[in-house]
Amino acid sequence: MAITNEKTLEKMKKKNPKSIRVNKETGEITQGGKTYKSKKEFKARDKSSEKPKGSFFQRFIEGKKAKEKRAAKASTASGKANTAATKKMYAAESMFKADRAKKAATRDEAKTKISDKSFKSTFDAASKAGKSTFTYGGKSYMTNKGKAENKDKMKTRIAPKGSIKKKSSLDADTVASYKKRIKYMKDRKAKGKNYSAKNLKELEAKLAAN
Repeated sequence: MAITNEKTLEKMKKKNPKSIRVNKETGEITQGGKTYKSKKEFKARDKSSEKPKGSFFQRFIEGKKAKEKRAAKASTASGKANTAATKKMYAAESMFKADRAKKAATRDEAKTKISDKSFKSTFDAASKAGKSTFTYGGKSYMTNKGKAENKDKMKTRIAPKGSIKKKSSLDADTVASYKKRIKYMKDRKAKGKNYSAKNLKELEAKLAAN
């Protein structure tokens, strides 16, 4: 059954212009709101409206132009970004060179000031003023007075005799034994009894050296 309702046909056309409906009873074919009585009439229809506008070559050219346009736009944006980065780099390099030139000028000025006054004249002036140290070229130096003072400070103080005790070469038991024997012999000497003067002298010497 062919569709004759104009509203229905209009809806079908808007929904899908290429949709096809076939009436099995009459053999009619409906597409895009148009009805064809037979399959032969449907095949012989005007297809110009269904074909895409322009030939394949034209569409290819247009697509290529559009692609080139997008690429050119992207290239322009990239070029602007690179230009900005280059300007920033040159500005930083220029600032670095200016800072380096300033430091070099400062060093040259300091060298000039140093050369205006020799080391010897500075040394003599400090010595005449009774100073221990003086500054030359940003460094500190000593006069003869300062060297003498520093030498006195660096001298090693000698400890009083006997203040540093030597490590004992005898153990505590041996020392106690020696003292006991010395006392025994001295007691015998005091009582007029016999004793070994040689042994007494040796033991006293060993204790004194310990």
